Amino acid sequence: MANVCLKMCNSMYQIPTRILCLVLIVLQGAVLDYYLVIHKDIDWVSWIVADIAIILVFITAFIISYRHLKLAKDAVVRNVPIQTGALPLGYLAWFVYSVFLATRVAIIFKDFAFHLKEEDFFGPNTLKFSIALAAFIFMLLLLCHHDAEVKSDRKHIIAELTGTVVFDVLDSVDALDVLFDGEAIIDFPPHMDTAIIVIACVNLVLPTLPLMTLSRTHYGHKHTPREIMMLHKMLLVFLVNLPLLIIRFLLWHLLSKEISIFPVKNLIVIFLVFHDLYEKRREELDREDMVDAEVTALDEMKTQ
Repeated sequence: MANVCLKMCNSMYQIPTRILCLVLIVLQGAVLDYYLVIHKDIDWVSWIVADIAIILVFITAFIISYRHLKLAKDAVVRNVPIQTGALPLGYLAWFVYSVFLATRVAIIFKDFAFHLKEEDFFGPNTLKFSIALAAFIFMLLLLCHHDAEVKSDRKHIIAELTGTVVFDVLDSVDALDVLFDGEAIIDFPPHMDTAIIVIACVNLVLPTLPLMTLSRTHYGHKHTPREIMMLHKMLLVFLVNLPLLIIRFLLWHLLSKEISIFPVKNLIVIFLVFHDLYEKRREELDREDMVDAEVTALDEMKTQ
C-alpha cells in the first residue's frame, strides 16, 4: 500500500505540494487582509487584488516547473541530454509574494500591532502564526522546482544556498514579537521599532537571491559561481543575523526586556559562515602549495 501511494505521488510530479502551497498563500493573505480591514477601514479589502496577483504568478511558476521536471525526467529515462531551460518564475514568484507580504507586515506592526490583545483569536498569536507560514511556503515553493536526489551534489548545493531560510524567517517573526508591547516601544531608542520592522521585511525578501542563483544554475545542474555564494553568505551575516543579534542584546542589556533563544541561532550562523569561508580559503592555499611543490620538484629534476 505504501509503495502504491509513493508511485502515485511520484507520477503527479508534486501536484499535491503545489496545491498545499497555494492553499497556504490564500489562508495567509486572507488573515492579513482581515487584520487590515478590521483595524483600519474597509478600503483595505483591496489587498485581495494583490493576493490574486500572487496566486496567478505562483500558478504560472508551478505550471512551468511541472513541465520542466517532466521533460527532465523523460530525458533521464531516455538517457539523452536534458534540454530544459532555467526556471525564472520561481524567484519572481517569491519576490512578488515577499514584497506584498513585507508591505503588509510593515503596515500592521507600525500602525496597530501594539493594540492587539492576547485573549482575542485574531490577536498577536494568530498574526505571528500567519506571518511564519512564509517559511512553510518557501519550503514548498523550493520543493516544487527541483527533483534532486537526497544524497546528490545538487541536493548539497540547494541546501547550502537555502538551508537557513526557514529559520531566518522564523527568526524575523520572533524579533517582531516585542512590537506587540506598546509600553516597551515607548522605552525604545529613537527609530528602533522601525529598524526591527525593516530588518524583518528585508529578511522576507532576501530569499529571492538564492532562488535566483538556483534558477541560473538549473538547481544544481550547473556550477554555482563562488562569488555568488560568498555574497549570499555575507548578506546572511550583515543583513539578517548580525542586526538581529545587536537588537536583541540592546533589548536585553539596555532595556531589560525578555528575549528568546534566537540570539544563539544568530551566533551559530555567523560563526558557521566565517568558518566555512576560512575552510574554503585554507583548501585553496593547500592546493596552491601542492602545485608550487610540484613545480619546484619538476624544476629540480630538470636541473639534475
